Amino acid sequence: MMQKLQLYNSLSNSSEDFVPIDASNVRIYACGPTVYASPHVGNARPLIVFDVLFRVLKELYPQVTYVRNVTDVDDKINARARERGISIGELTSEVIEEFHKNTSLLGILPVTHEPRATFHIAEMSDIIGKLLSNGFAYESHGHVLFRVRKMPNYGMLSKRNVDDMIAGSRVEVAPYKEDPMDFVLWKPSEEGMPAWDSPFGKGRPGWHIECSAMSHKYLGSRFDIHAGGQDLMFPHHENELAQNFGAFGCVMAKYWVHNGMLLVNGQKMSKSLNNIISLDDILRRHDGEVVRYAMLSSHYQKTLDWTDRLVSQSKQSLDRLYSAMKLCDDETNVESNDVVLKSLCGNLNTPFALRVLHEISDRIFKSSDKHEINRLCSQLKGGAAMLGLLRKKTDDWFRQNSDLISEEEIEQLILERKTAKLEKNFQLADEIRKKLEEKNIRIEDTPNGTTWRSIT
Repeated sequence: MMQKLQLYNSLSNSSEDFVPIDASNVRIYACGPTVYASPHVGNARPLIVFDVLFRVLKELYPQVTYVRNVTDVDDKINARARERGISIGELTSEVIEEFHKNTSLLGILPVTHEPRATFHIAEMSDIIGKLLSNGFAYESHGHVLFRVRKMPNYGMLSKRNVDDMIAGSRVEVAPYKEDPMDFVLWKPSEEGMPAWDSPFGKGRPGWHIECSAMSHKYLGSRFDIHAGGQDLMFPHHENELAQNFGAFGCVMAKYWVHNGMLLVNGQKMSKSLNNIISLDDILRRHDGEVVRYAMLSSHYQKTLDWTDRLVSQSKQSLDRLYSAMKLCDDETNVESNDVVLKSLCGNLNTPFALRVLHEISDRIFKSSDKHEINRLCSQLKGGAAMLGLLRKKTDDWFRQNSDLISEEEIEQLILERKTAKLEKNFQLADEIRKKLEEKNIRIEDTPNGTTWRSIT
């Protein structure tokens, strides 16, 4: 009997049995990157969470169509390209290449379709035309805007009331809007910025219409799952839902699945706090599988606090699982693990699934029966595969990770060096500096203390 998948649906605010629209082809859409700069560590969380969902769906159904878009037209892209003195095409190509490198290191499976916004301007124009014809949009001063009050139950996803939103807003209302809540579908482009011809004038699309157009092209007007971070629920997902209803008369996705926020040492990432951690930098210092394990160690709906301790513990946990794999025969088969699958079918309970893997590894260490060890190894491999873990050969894992160093270890070595200098043991202090440089970490002594940075 097939396992039943349960998911928390943000639309209904409840956990529901997943019943696909068409069991022969399950369809899922996730919001992908806006490619104006290197992704930060928080961007990895939805990638990993929804990759696990993709793996579970593939285990349960004969075909899964997974679409994850790339936003390559945006004000931030224009500003960053101008700031760096390069073309928009150069910038987006560079960031997309880095994004693909990172997804590979994180063990993210290739999606079925990865559409780019700039390749789908015609589809966006078509939907805007439908919204105009249906009275859900209007033209004003070179803009096309969505009439929010035309949409019945606007706010049904985010559980917000339009009048309350307006009352609590301090944003100056643009003169071309009929209503403060109306949002842009199409707008004029600044001089020298990307622009496309359209029935509404030369310009470019608004952000929200991009996802509506790309999801509709590859998945149809109604599909199974729309996924993304909680921060996208409003206004982005709410506006996607409204656009789709206005153009096609239906709610675009049956289930809306959102992952929780990621903090850094208990604080939200922000420029003002100078605590934005580049994913590229993290992956230079830590194996992608360590990052993946850390992200899966907490339930996807909960806020996850990214700390040195979390990374260190994740590395130690993976070392133990790989140590268990050392006791397995190389030709051990991969066997589907029903207990892991069952936990993942319970609203992607990855912490419980990881606990199951460690229980299996404990049994491997305790067993002296080679046949039993190999049977358990098959279960361990099968369960880990559903989480995208234990992808490497054991010898490769321990060899590759012997050169990596955690932030916790770096800070400890800096402290030991400080103590050595206070004790006038300058030889030891120099040895510690050299050891860190061998790990591609450069330290600098400043009046405010010792700082460090990666030099790889």
